[in-house]
Amino acid sequence: MRLLDVVLLAFSALKDRKLRTVLTILGMVVGPAAYVAVIASTEGISESIIDSLRNLGAEKIFVWRSARSNIDITDKMVEDISRIQGVKYAIPFYAMSTGQAKAKGMTVELNPAETYSVLALDFRDIDKIFPGAKLKEGLMPLGGDNVALIGSKVAVPDSKDLPRIYVGDAITIIRHNPAGESKSHSVVVQGILDYYGQSFFYNPDLLIFVSREAGKKLIGGRSYTGIFVIAEDSSLIDYIETRLSERYGGEVIVISTKAVLQTVQTISGTLTIFLASMASMSLIVAFLAIMATMFTAVTERIREIGLLKALGFKTRDVLLSFLMEAALIGLIGGIIGAVVGVAGAYILAQPSSPEQEAQGGISNIRGQMGFSALNIAYTPRITPELLLTAIGLAFIVGILAGLIPAWRAAKYTPVEALRRE
Repeated sequence: MRLLDVVLLAFSALKDRKLRTVLTILGMVVGPAAYVAVIASTEGISESIIDSLRNLGAEKIFVWRSARSNIDITDKMVEDISRIQGVKYAIPFYAMSTGQAKAKGMTVELNPAETYSVLALDFRDIDKIFPGAKLKEGLMPLGGDNVALIGSKVAVPDSKDLPRIYVGDAITIIRHNPAGESKSHSVVVQGILDYYGQSFFYNPDLLIFVSREAGKKLIGGRSYTGIFVIAEDSSLIDYIETRLSERYGGEVIVISTKAVLQTVQTISGTLTIFLASMASMSLIVAFLAIMATMFTAVTERIREIGLLKALGFKTRDVLLSFLMEAALIGLIGGIIGAVVGVAGAYILAQPSSPEQEAQGGISNIRGQMGFSALNIAYTPRITPELLLTAIGLAFIVGILAGLIPAWRAAKYTPVEALRRE
């Protein structure tokens, strides 16, 4: 019997029992759909985080005070760190993620995820921390405590509740200390950066850049918030981290983009395997559903099996016919499931609210330095391999589920089948 004839016979049998076939296929759809949606979303998020880290550069280290630190991050510490072998730049900064900013008659609560935050540093160092940052409007400030540079989304916010800010506009930054006292400082916007995109620990598009002098007036005290350390080469990161740990111990927190990248890749791989395994559990349910359906089909068609055998069908032909039915259920369910999974992955990637859309994605991970957040806007990673794997798994499940029922059907002799009927 030709393979085409087997396929046509299987299709005909499935059409004769439309409702049962449709329900069984729907049961099969869940597994491939969950598999595709989960894997595509997980890999998309991981890829987005990894790209952010790579954009930041693997040669960067962040140093800031630990919660129980008894030391201040001073110019002396910055100078000492800059002398460590392999350190190219040591850039101190002040950061402010709580407080208020007044512009255009509106008062905006600082929030690195939803509105904006303040980063105070030497303007000349911005390009070192944000490689490739470009000026869109105005001028790059050279210094002075009364000027500011703002990110693209500070100038043109995603939210309609925030004011649009232009070059020449004044912004008053207000900081409230734990004692309840307030400090304010006004700056004039001298330049606006072009859209940059998310970078690790902060989003430059949501930053108000001011000078270190302005930052010191606002925050006060002797200590900087932290230090951006840039190595001459990423191969020197481990050495520099070791020297920093030896010198300052637990007084400071040291995190390198290289270490975070390695951690993210490890976690991503483990998480993908775990979630794929969980999604694949639904294939077991589909396996049982197909097997039950095929056993029912065999029981209902015993007379048909006997007639086919009497007309000259071989055991192999009957086996292939029933096996093909189960395989087609798996294949059709796999194809529909893959399509549903792709749609589901893109639905998951969409922000569920305007506020979430303003944050750039469905996930918001706050940076440990407290002055920024990592807003993950991701695209599901749909690959031919992923789709083929999902469809292939469903097809294999269909075949395996149909093996025992098909074998039972093939074993009937014409006499036995007709007698039992």
